[in-house]
Amino acid sequence: LFHAILNLRQVLLSSAHWLLLLDKGQYHKDQSKSFLQMDDVISAQDALPQKTTLTLSDEPRSLILFNPTEQHRTTVINLVVNSPDAHIADAETGRPIAAQISAVWVEPSKVSAEAFQLSFAAELPPLSLIVYHVIKAPAGSTPRARYTIHRHGNPPTVHSEHFQMSQLDGTEANTPLSLSNKHLQMWNSPETGLLQKLRLQSGLVRQVQVQFLWYGTRTSGDKSGAYLFLPGVEGPQAYSSSEPPLVRVTRGPIFSDITSCFPHFTHTVRLYHLDGHAGKSLEISNTVDIRSETNRELVMRIMSDVTSGNRFYTDLNGFQMQQRRTLEKLPLQANFYPMTSSSFLQDSTSRLSLLSAQSQAVASLRSG
Repeated sequence: LFHAILNLRQVLLSSAHWLLLLDKGQYHKDQSKSFLQMDDVISAQDALPQKTTLTLSDEPRSLILFNPTEQHRTTVINLVVNSPDAHIADAETGRPIAAQISAVWVEPSKVSAEAFQLSFAAELPPLSLIVYHVIKAPAGSTPRARYTIHRHGNPPTVHSEHFQMSQLDGTEANTPLSLSNKHLQMWNSPETGLLQKLRLQSGLVRQVQVQFLWYGTRTSGDKSGAYLFLPGVEGPQAYSSSEPPLVRVTRGPIFSDITSCFPHFTHTVRLYHLDGHAGKSLEISNTVDIRSETNRELVMRIMSDVTSGNRFYTDLNGFQMQQRRTLEKLPLQANFYPMTSSSFLQDSTSRLSLLSAQSQAVASLRSG
């Protein structure tokens, strides 16, 4: 499977190369070296993809973006570059694109001095290949993210020569963390950095809380595995760690986010300063590493004030939505359903939707 994925990536690179050529007769495939290169590298089947660092100079580097959908998309693109100053422009028109430089974190409280994240909003027509040019820019010309670093009861010290770093002092350390754009405002816990509530563009404040839980497995007989979910009789247990997480607050012109660094996972909730769906929603990402645990599974729970009762909805292979019901007479695992790409719960006045980048299992064990 791993080699099949690598071969498929080569097919994508060769196809993009051929499609971009005005004279198709000039196309020549070299098996030993591809003309194009992916922006990430997968070193092994059990390793996460690592971003390729783009070396910048006064000569423009070409960046090719592909929109595989039949809809116009406005999406934020993240690159790793070797300079804190970069200029990006549309290759066809030369129009400059607003961008943001953010830190690349090699550890929760350590910033890379050789790599930087370049972020910009790309407009992609349906089924399109769009080329952008990236070059090195004059020092200080690209807006940079600002950071606030916090750990409840044990403030860390973080240094960076390229980014502004600050800490929460006095009463600020016990005040909910807040970020906003023109559409949303969110408040997060100052102790954990996890989401607590949202204010919508209408001014309505909704309770939307994020928690993390552990599920154990049975002590005898069949146990949970790659294809089975067989939780123990104790049910879900609240996640806890020996010390509070390190919390990083990022503020920038393209996006702002709050990242919580726990021992077993890194949780980020992000706001984009854009119009359209991207600016009107929250992006939640989790990087999980539970290799030190045995027979335990980590779960993210979202609790809201939506009075959904025992009903919720999941998609069927991305084609249609199916109503699900939570039944107390069934064992716990029987109330979990596949979520290929989306799920939602609703009442008579509101709906809470969840769109997933990866297939997951989902349940609504209680109302909301």
